[in-house]
Amino acid sequence: MKNKIAVIGNGLSGKGGTESVLTYLGNCQTIIKQFDLELFIFSPVKHQAFLKNCGYNKVYSTEIKSKYLRLLKMIAYLIIFNGDALLVTDQKMLPVTYYLKKLFHKKYKIIFWNHYALDKDVLAKNKNSVEIDFNKIKLADNYFAISSGIKQELIENGIPADKIDVIYNPIQPKQKVISPDQQVCRFIYIARIQMSGQKNLGGLLRSLAKLDGSWVLDIYGSGDDLQLAEEFVDNQPNLSKRITFKGWVSDPWQQIKTANALLLNSDYEGLPMVLAEALSYGIPCVSSDCPTGPNDLISSGENGFLYPVNDYKKLNEELTLIINHEISFDRVAISQSVDFMFNKNYDNRFINDLKTIIGNRR
Repeated sequence: MKNKIAVIGNGLSGKGGTESVLTYLGNCQTIIKQFDLELFIFSPVKHQAFLKNCGYNKVYSTEIKSKYLRLLKMIAYLIIFNGDALLVTDQKMLPVTYYLKKLFHKKYKIIFWNHYALDKDVLAKNKNSVEIDFNKIKLADNYFAISSGIKQELIENGIPADKIDVIYNPIQPKQKVISPDQQVCRFIYIARIQMSGQKNLGGLLRSLAKLDGSWVLDIYGSGDDLQLAEEFVDNQPNLSKRITFKGWVSDPWQQIKTANALLLNSDYEGLPMVLAEALSYGIPCVSSDCPTGPNDLISSGENGFLYPVNDYKKLNEELTLIINHEISFDRVAISQSVDFMFNKNYDNRFINDLKTIIGNRR
């Protein structure tokens, strides 16, 4: 008999990185053979295609606007649920799961599986960021961290290290390596268009405005700040003829034929999957060393570069090395540098860690 597991989600738009991981989990045959998976989503999902494609034995979603009524629906679900574990992706859901477990003497393990950084000081400086409450987070029994940085943040806030498993996120091994452009140094950027805040595209563009040499940048993505970004580029002589906005593309990797490096200038992340995807194609990455995730993926000088957050002098120095061909990268070696995240390795890690936790149920 398979162990029954419920994933409790909240605040899902249907298109984010968390949704991608949840969809992978719900459709992964290796994991499905081991566990009976259910997905309960507390809040309405904007993009309904996610619900149709996410897999899972059962999916519980809602269109109810009232938080009170949604809470009653969640309570009813948890009272009936008699499985082995809850994977909770939002800290706000933890008190409900914790107190119902105590009240109804449930045996399931509560595992907090967040997909974002937990550095309160960093997040406090960014609009629209998550407000971290470790009093809620400490209500979980165990923790899945998607990066070593998140594990360290949990430890620094009083979570015992032996309660935390670093599982990362899954990526598919690629059958091809994307080569560098031989005519011009072609940088690529794939992320939400956000001039300030988490993605901080504005900081990157201001830095590139001072970057000399033969280079271009292709930007893939959409967002509320797209028009601001386009206007900024149009008004910068050093950018207007170098930067192309490609818009939102469901699979940009099918369009990208050449790339000398992928750029990311985030103030914070959880585990930036765009870096992992680029590396799996053999593309070097140049990223801010933000909390958390980039330093799990990038070894400076081997598969890209890391620079301190907001250190744009360092960023341009590293980009200049690439533009002037002063450093060369082994693209095949780069594609293997993230093999610890390849599906098979991820599946084994997820299954073994979850079964160990379930086996230790009180």
